[in-house]
Amino acid sequence: MSLKAPETPPRIQNRAVAIFGGTFDPVHHGHLRAAAEVSEWLKVSDFRLLPVGTPPHRTQTYASAFHRLAMLELALAPFQDLTVDDREVRRGGTSYMIDTLRSVREEVGDVPVFLCVGQDAANALNTWKEWRSLFDLAHLVIMTRPDSVSQYPPELEACITERLVERTRDLVASPAGGIRSVEVTQLAISSTNIRNQLAQSHSPRFLLPATVLSYIEKHQLYSPNGPQADTVE
Repeated sequence: MSLKAPETPPRIQNRAVAIFGGTFDPVHHGHLRAAAEVSEWLKVSDFRLLPVGTPPHRTQTYASAFHRLAMLELALAPFQDLTVDDREVRRGGTSYMIDTLRSVREEVGDVPVFLCVGQDAANALNTWKEWRSLFDLAHLVIMTRPDSVSQYPPELEACITERLVERTRDLVASPAGGIRSVEVTQLAISSTNIRNQLAQSHSPRFLLPATVLSYIEKHQLYSPNGPQADTVE
Protein backbone atom coordinates (compact mmCIF):
# COMPACT_ATOMS: atom_id res chain seq x y z
CA MET A 1 0.00 0.00 0.00
CA SER A 2 1.38 3.36 -0.97
CA LEU A 3 0.97 6.37 1.20
CA LYS A 4 -0.43 9.49 -0.39
CA ALA A 5 1.68 12.56 0.25
CA PRO A 6 -0.21 15.27 2.13
CA GLU A 7 -1.43 18.08 -0.04
CA THR A 8 0.41 21.37 0.31
CA PRO A 9 -2.01 23.93 1.74
CA PRO A 10 -2.52 26.96 -0.49
CA ARG A 11 -0.58 30.02 0.55
CA ILE A 12 -2.68 32.59 2.38
CA GLN A 13 -2.69 35.72 0.26
CA ASN A 14 -3.25 39.33 1.17
CA ARG A 15 -5.23 41.31 -1.37
CA ALA A 16 -2.48 43.78 -2.18
CA VAL A 17 -0.14 44.89 -4.97
CA ALA A 18 3.65 44.92 -4.75
CA ILE A 19 5.87 46.79 -7.23
CA PHE A 20 9.56 45.93 -7.65
CA GLY A 21 11.09 48.35 -10.15
CA GLY A 22 14.49 48.39 -11.80
CA THR A 23 16.34 48.71 -15.06
CA PHE A 24 16.81 44.92 -15.26
CA ASP A 25 19.69 45.46 -17.67
CA PRO A 26 19.68 42.43 -17.86
CA VAL A 27 17.43 40.67 -15.36
CA HIS A 28 19.29 37.93 -13.44
CA HIS A 29 18.77 35.35 -10.70
CA GLY A 30 19.59 37.89 -7.99
CA HIS A 31 16.56 39.95 -9.03
CA LEU A 32 14.35 36.88 -9.29
CA ARG A 33 15.37 35.41 -5.94
CA ALA A 34 14.77 38.72 -4.16
CA ALA A 35 11.35 39.02 -5.81
CA ALA A 36 10.41 35.47 -4.81
CA GLU A 37 11.45 35.98 -1.19
CA VAL A 38 9.68 39.32 -0.77
CA SER A 39 6.57 38.00 -2.49
CA GLU A 40 6.45 35.08 -0.07
CA TRP A 41 7.10 37.35 2.91
CA LEU A 42 4.36 39.82 1.96
CA LYS A 43 1.97 37.09 0.78
CA VAL A 44 0.50 39.50 -1.75
CA SER A 45 -1.95 38.42 -4.43
CA ASP A 46 -0.29 40.57 -7.10
CA PHE A 47 3.53 40.92 -7.24
CA ARG A 48 4.83 42.90 -10.24
CA LEU A 49 8.33 43.50 -11.58
CA LEU A 50 8.38 46.83 -13.36
CA PRO A 51 11.13 47.68 -15.87
CA VAL A 52 11.91 51.39 -15.90
CA GLY A 53 11.39 53.04 -19.26
CA THR A 54 13.85 55.94 -19.19
CA PRO A 55 15.54 56.22 -15.77
CA PRO A 56 15.88 59.76 -14.37
CA HIS A 57 19.06 59.05 -12.39
CA ARG A 58 21.16 57.40 -15.10
CA THR A 59 22.65 58.72 -18.33
CA GLN A 60 21.85 55.56 -20.24
CA THR A 61 20.69 51.98 -20.20
CA TYR A 62 22.73 49.41 -22.06
CA ALA A 63 19.80 47.68 -23.72
CA SER A 64 16.68 49.44 -24.97
CA ALA A 65 13.48 49.42 -22.98
CA PHE A 66 11.99 47.07 -25.60
CA HIS A 67 14.73 44.46 -25.05
CA ARG A 68 14.75 44.81 -21.26
CA LEU A 69 10.99 44.27 -21.18
CA ALA A 70 11.26 41.24 -23.46
CA MET A 71 13.97 39.68 -21.29
CA LEU A 72 11.93 40.19 -18.12
CA GLU A 73 8.88 38.59 -19.71
CA LEU A 74 10.97 35.55 -20.68
CA ALA A 75 12.42 35.29 -17.17
CA LEU A 76 9.01 35.37 -15.46
CA ALA A 77 7.14 33.17 -17.93
CA PRO A 78 7.44 30.01 -15.76
CA PHE A 79 6.22 31.71 -12.57
CA GLN A 80 2.52 32.39 -12.07
CA ASP A 81 3.02 34.40 -8.88
CA LEU A 82 5.30 37.02 -10.49
CA THR A 83 4.16 39.26 -13.34
CA VAL A 84 5.52 42.07 -15.51
CA ASP A 85 4.09 45.59 -15.38
CA ASP A 86 5.09 47.39 -18.57
CA ARG A 87 3.43 50.77 -17.94
CA GLU A 88 6.67 52.81 -17.78
CA VAL A 89 7.88 51.37 -21.08
CA ARG A 90 4.51 52.06 -22.71
CA ARG A 91 4.25 55.54 -21.25
CA GLY A 92 7.52 56.78 -22.73
CA GLY A 93 9.49 59.79 -21.55
CA THR A 94 11.41 59.95 -18.28
CA SER A 95 10.06 57.45 -15.76
CA TYR A 96 9.20 58.77 -12.32
CA MET A 97 7.92 56.38 -9.65
CA ILE A 98 5.48 58.97 -8.33
CA ASP A 99 3.67 58.94 -11.69
CA THR A 100 3.71 55.16 -11.78
CA LEU A 101 2.25 54.81 -8.30
CA ARG A 102 -0.48 57.34 -9.08
CA SER A 103 -1.39 55.27 -12.12
CA VAL A 104 -1.43 52.05 -10.10
CA ARG A 105 -3.49 53.67 -7.33
CA GLU A 106 -6.10 54.83 -9.85
CA GLU A 107 -6.51 51.22 -10.97
CA VAL A 108 -6.60 49.42 -7.61
CA GLY A 109 -8.48 51.89 -5.42
CA ASP A 110 -7.75 51.55 -1.69
CA VAL A 111 -5.99 48.16 -1.93
CA PRO A 112 -2.61 48.20 -0.12
CA VAL A 113 0.31 48.91 -2.45
CA PHE A 114 3.92 48.03 -1.59
CA LEU A 115 6.90 49.70 -3.27
CA CYS A 116 9.90 47.36 -2.94
CA VAL A 117 13.36 48.93 -3.21
CA GLY A 118 16.91 47.93 -2.35
CA GLN A 119 18.85 49.60 0.45
CA ASP A 120 20.94 51.71 -1.95
CA ALA A 121 17.79 53.11 -3.55
CA ALA A 122 16.25 53.73 -0.13
CA ASN A 123 19.35 55.68 0.95
CA ALA A 124 18.72 58.14 -1.91
CA LEU A 125 14.93 58.23 -1.73
CA ASN A 126 14.96 61.95 -0.92
CA THR A 127 16.36 62.62 -4.42
CA TRP A 128 13.28 61.12 -6.08
CA LYS A 129 10.61 63.36 -7.58
CA GLU A 130 7.99 64.31 -4.95
CA TRP A 131 9.46 61.70 -2.61
CA ARG A 132 7.31 62.59 0.39
CA SER A 133 4.17 61.99 -1.67
CA LEU A 134 5.25 58.39 -2.30
CA PHE A 135 3.97 57.52 1.17
CA ASP A 136 0.50 58.79 0.30
CA LEU A 137 0.37 56.15 -2.42
CA ALA A 138 2.28 53.11 -1.12
CA HIS A 139 4.03 51.40 1.74
CA LEU A 140 7.81 51.16 1.41
CA VAL A 141 9.49 47.76 1.68
CA ILE A 142 13.29 48.03 1.91
CA MET A 143 15.06 44.89 0.70
CA THR A 144 18.29 44.51 2.65
CA ARG A 145 21.22 42.10 2.39
CA PRO A 146 23.77 41.16 5.08
CA ASP A 147 26.23 43.76 3.77
CA SER A 148 23.64 46.51 3.28
CA VAL A 149 24.37 49.83 4.97
CA SER A 150 21.62 52.35 5.73
CA GLN A 151 22.89 55.89 5.20
CA TYR A 152 19.92 58.24 5.28
CA PRO A 153 20.23 62.02 5.23
CA PRO A 154 18.59 63.59 8.32
CA GLU A 155 15.24 64.53 6.75
CA LEU A 156 14.82 61.08 5.22
CA GLU A 157 15.89 59.28 8.39
CA ALA A 158 13.31 61.21 10.41
CA CYS A 159 10.60 60.30 7.91
CA ILE A 160 11.56 56.62 7.93
CA THR A 161 11.77 56.45 11.72
CA GLU A 162 8.28 57.81 12.22
CA ARG A 163 6.78 55.44 9.64
CA LEU A 164 8.47 52.15 10.66
CA VAL A 165 6.11 49.33 11.59
CA GLU A 166 7.01 46.03 13.24
CA ARG A 167 4.46 43.65 11.73
CA THR A 168 3.46 42.92 8.15
CA ARG A 169 -0.20 42.82 9.13
CA ASP A 170 0.07 46.45 10.18
CA LEU A 171 1.01 47.30 6.60
CA VAL A 172 -1.79 45.25 5.08
CA ALA A 173 -4.30 47.00 7.34
CA SER A 174 -3.95 50.31 5.45
CA PRO A 175 -3.44 51.33 1.81
CA ALA A 176 -0.14 53.21 2.22
CA GLY A 177 2.24 55.08 4.50
CA GLY A 178 4.21 52.45 6.41
CA ILE A 179 7.81 51.21 6.12
CA ARG A 180 9.37 47.82 6.83
CA SER A 181 12.68 46.17 6.02
CA VAL A 182 13.06 42.58 4.90
CA GLU A 183 16.36 40.75 4.50
CA VAL A 184 16.81 38.83 1.25
CA THR A 185 19.43 36.30 0.21
CA GLN A 186 22.63 37.86 -1.02
CA LEU A 187 23.71 36.45 -4.38
CA ALA A 188 26.99 37.69 -5.82
CA ILE A 189 25.40 38.54 -9.16
CA SER A 190 25.13 41.94 -10.81
CA SER A 191 23.94 43.19 -14.17
CA THR A 192 27.23 45.09 -14.50
CA ASN A 193 29.27 41.90 -14.15
CA ILE A 194 27.08 40.08 -16.65
CA ARG A 195 27.45 42.89 -19.17
CA ASN A 196 31.22 42.92 -18.67
CA GLN A 197 31.44 39.17 -19.22
CA LEU A 198 29.45 39.42 -22.44
CA ALA A 199 31.55 42.35 -23.66
CA GLN A 200 34.65 40.16 -23.17
CA SER A 201 33.04 37.19 -24.98
CA HIS A 202 32.71 35.20 -21.72
CA SER A 203 29.59 33.23 -20.90
CA PRO A 204 27.51 34.36 -17.88
CA ARG A 205 25.43 31.16 -17.96
CA PHE A 206 23.81 30.12 -14.66
CA LEU A 207 23.83 33.77 -13.51
CA LEU A 208 20.59 34.48 -15.38
CA PRO A 209 17.80 32.38 -16.91
CA ALA A 210 18.80 30.38 -19.99
CA THR A 211 15.95 31.93 -21.97
CA VAL A 212 17.29 35.41 -21.22
CA LEU A 213 20.84 34.44 -22.21
CA SER A 214 19.55 32.98 -25.49
CA TYR A 215 17.70 36.23 -26.18
CA ILE A 216 20.83 38.27 -25.45
CA GLU A 217 22.90 36.12 -27.81
CA LYS A 218 20.26 36.22 -30.53
CA HIS A 219 20.11 40.03 -30.48
CA GLN A 220 23.82 40.55 -29.72
CA LEU A 221 23.05 42.64 -26.66
CA TYR A 222 25.95 43.93 -24.54
CA SER A 223 28.56 42.80 -27.04
CA PRO A 224 31.00 45.26 -28.66
CA ASN A 225 29.31 44.75 -32.02
CA GLY A 226 25.77 44.66 -30.66
CA PRO A 227 23.02 47.31 -30.69
CA GLN A 228 23.92 50.75 -29.40
CA ALA A 229 22.91 51.75 -25.87
CA ASP A 230 19.52 53.32 -25.31
CA THR A 231 20.61 56.86 -24.49
CA VAL A 232 18.53 59.06 -22.22
CA GLU A 233 17.95 62.50 -23.71
